Amino acid sequence: MQQTGRGRRRRFRAFTTVALAAALALGVSSCSDGQEEVRAYGAPGWPTYGGPGGGNANATPVTVPDGIELAWRRPTGGPITAPISLNQYGDVGITAKTATGCNTFLFAHTGGRKNFCKRMVEGTQFNAMTFDQHGQPYLGEAGMLLSFNGGGAIRWRMPLIGSSLSAKFAGPGRVLSVTTQGQILLLDAQRGEFEAPEVRLRPKAPEGEPTFGLGDCLTGGPQCAVTAPPAVDEKRERFYLNFRADGAAASKLTAMSYAEKAGEREITGVWEATPPGGMAGPATLSADGETVYAFGRDGKLYAYDAGDGELRWSHDLGGFGFATLSVSADGLLIPAGSVGAPLTVLEDEGTKVRVVAERDDLQTVSLSTLAGGDTAWTVVRTGREQRLVLTEVSTVDGATKRSFDLPDATGFATGVAISAAGDVAVATNLGEIYYFSTESEE
Repeated sequence: MQQTGRGRRRRFRAFTTVALAAALALGVSSCSDGQEEVRAYGAPGWPTYGGPGGGNANATPVTVPDGIELAWRRPTGGPITAPISLNQYGDVGITAKTATGCNTFLFAHTGGRKNFCKRMVEGTQFNAMTFDQHGQPYLGEAGMLLSFNGGGAIRWRMPLIGSSLSAKFAGPGRVLSVTTQGQILLLDAQRGEFEAPEVRLRPKAPEGEPTFGLGDCLTGGPQCAVTAPPAVDEKRERFYLNFRADGAAASKLTAMSYAEKAGEREITGVWEATPPGGMAGPATLSADGETVYAFGRDGKLYAYDAGDGELRWSHDLGGFGFATLSVSADGLLIPAGSVGAPLTVLEDEGTKVRVVAERDDLQTVSLSTLAGGDTAWTVVRTGREQRLVLTEVSTVDGATKRSFDLPDATGFATGVAISAAGDVAVATNLGEIYYFSTESEE
């Protein structure tokens, strides 16, 4: 039977994606002891909250190819608050707050077919899935962290104190879980067993009330110990938290280690710093692991030395907005402002920050993603109807390069995820997923 051009493209893209995944696995195994690396690690593409790696950088070296178009769109049936994650094939993992039916979904990258869906408990809607190289998701809810296989069957469960925040990998074979009530667990990704003794940053946190303080996590209130997922540095074996101690007036940027001591892993504090007014949002780590960024509630962005917490510089943003940040490998920064804020590209010069480009005419409604080819992808709103548009801009001068309508979309987006093959996925807060690819839905 004659194969169509579209069929040849689909087979080629599938081969390319699998080849990329295999190449990454080979690269990891080549750094090991000569045995094939079978321990779990982050999948190629956009496997967790904050994109590739564990630093919450929202950046990828992948360049989105020419010729992408809207391939499919799917509703979830409820509002979306957590970012999209993508497994090694580009399949979409998403959670939503739905009144009935499923609130956890995995959609196929080709056509948006529902691979599986589940009903999980309160708190899931604040979690992004975390995918390992085998396409196995790790996902939390109030009182529980779960590991699934690629088909959605449960592999293991771990009870929690508080509600889970998005899990992160902390080196091959290890999963780090931090809860809203300050419980920290380092677990074996395969078996769900402890890799280090647990730590409770709030020892008096109620054990039988997993949703306690969950509302305060949205505002940074006193009943929420940790409001956002950690930024993880696997090389240094550290992670960085927005943590508010019980009874404290404000939250602090807190550096912690999970390195071995006397042959056993131990979770310990390293240093802490307090941005004026307290910290907002998650910590973000530079690509070289030398700088950690934090938003202060005074409206400034702060850069700290990741080694000792010494302040390097601060930059007045006029507000902390969504308190999230995108950081490229070469030190470009794009803070996510409030809904309708201009797009601003900054550069970290070590002891100060420089404004590279500003687009006052763009009303951004999304965290941006820095990508290959000196570009950034974001969502903006435009026109009298305030419709949403996926937009690619140059990080050299801020000029618009490409734009794609998100049909019927209003409100704001939770971010932009880019797959290993260069597909682009966007979720709106009103519950719709849009997937752009060089293949159209048949």
